[in-house]
Amino acid sequence: MNPHLTPLFAVMSPEGLLGLKIIGIIGLILLIPLGILLYRNQDRLFGRSSDTPSESSGSLTYGLAQTWLVYVGLIHLALWLTFGL
Repeated sequence: MNPHLTPLFAVMSPEGLLGLKIIGIIGLILLIPLGILLYRNQDRLFGRSSDTPSESSGSLTYGLAQTWLVYVGLIHLALWLTFGL
């Protein structure tokens, strides 16, 4: 079998995978409170500002959607590192 085609995680020792699982657990511990903080303060963080009157509601919604997409992607990565390996 060609070793270049073998996935890296399939040939790693359980001790190496433990380090990745610990990184995933730490990520979950940090991301869950961050998500709660983001949810509670999303109006303040992404609301209309009087400093920039040219902002439209579409651009504000777009920024909010991008932020939540990045957050969900990070949660997915942390869950995969924790439970998927």
